Amino acid sequence: MHKPIRLLTSLLLVAAAHNAVAQVPMKPWGKPSLQGNWDFATITPFQRPAAFSEQEFLSPDEVEEYEAAVQAGRAARATVEFDGEHDQSDLDVGYNTFYLDQGTSMSTTMRTSQLIYPENGRMPGMTNRGRETSGYFRALQSRSPQGPEDRNLYDRCILGFNAGPPMRSGAYNNMMKLVQTEDYIVIQTEMVNDHRVIPTDGGPALPNSMRLWKGDSWGEWEGDTFVVTTTNFTHLSRFSGTGENMVLTERFTRVNEDSLEYQWTVEDTEMFDDKFTSVVELTATDADLFEYACHEANYAMPLMLSGARKQEAQGIEDDTWLPSWSR
Repeated sequence: MHKPIRLLTSLLLVAAAHNAVAQVPMKPWGKPSLQGNWDFATITPFQRPAAFSEQEFLSPDEVEEYEAAVQAGRAARATVEFDGEHDQSDLDVGYNTFYLDQGTSMSTTMRTSQLIYPENGRMPGMTNRGRETSGYFRALQSRSPQGPEDRNLYDRCILGFNAGPPMRSGAYNNMMKLVQTEDYIVIQTEMVNDHRVIPTDGGPALPNSMRLWKGDSWGEWEGDTFVVTTTNFTHLSRFSGTGENMVLTERFTRVNEDSLEYQWTVEDTEMFDDKFTSVVELTATDADLFEYACHEANYAMPLMLSGARKQEAQGIEDDTWLPSWSR
C-alpha cells in the first residue's frame, strides 16, 4: 500500500532535481555560466569556534541566532563613546567601522566554519619548517622597516589581503567578477583589482623556475565544475603561512541563478602537516566592482618609512609595527 507513496516521492525528487538543473544558466557551448559579479562576504568563521566544538552544521534557528548576535555586537560597539583612550588594535583597524563591509549573514552551507577539512574545522598544524618561516616573517614585520621590502605585500599594494588566491572573506571589498569565454575564464577581485586569466583547456604549466605573485593558474572542466590548479608561487606570496611549493586547487560550481559554490584546497607538505579545504557559496550581485587605487598615492608607505627613520634617529625601538591580528 506504500508503493504509490514511494513512487510519488521519487517523481517529486526527480522533478526537483530537473528544476534545479534548469535554473543553472548555460553558455552556448554547453558549459554552465560562471559569468557575473559575485559577493563572497560572510560572517561564517573561517575556523570552527570552540563554542561549536564537534558541531559541523547549524539549524536554521541557530543560524538566525548567530547572525543576530553578530549584528547586536556590532551595533553595541558602534554606540560606545570614545573616552580618549586607545590601544594597538584601535590603531590597526581604524577609529570606527564605517569602511568595513564584512557581510551580515552566514554562508548558505549552514556550516560552523568555512573550513571543511580537517574535519574539526581547524587549520592543521605547521611543520618545523613552517614555524621557522612564520617566525622569521613575524620578526621581520615586527621591527621598524628599513625599506618597503620589509613590509608585507598588502602594505605594498602587491596583493589584496582577501584576494588570494584563494579568495577569502575579509574586512571589505569581498567582490569578484568572472568573465567567461569558451577558451578562458578571467577572475578579477575588487581588492587591489587583482586578476587572473585562466585557460579552460588545461594548458602547459610554467617551468619551476618561473614564479609569480599569484602563481600560475590553468583550468579544465570536470563535468559541470570548473577546476583551477595553481602552482609556481613566490616564497613571499604566503597565503596563511604557505610557501612557494603550495598547490592550490579551486572548484567553481554554479548552483542556481543566484549562487556559485566556491571550494578550494591547499596542499603544502613543506609548511603544514596536512592539506586544508574551505567551501562557501557566493551570491550573485548587481553591484559592480570599483577601482581600488592602492598604489595611487599610497600615503601609508612613505608615512611608515618616515616614521621608522624618526624612531631610528631618536633611538626608539618597539614592536608596534606588527598588527595586533598577527600576534
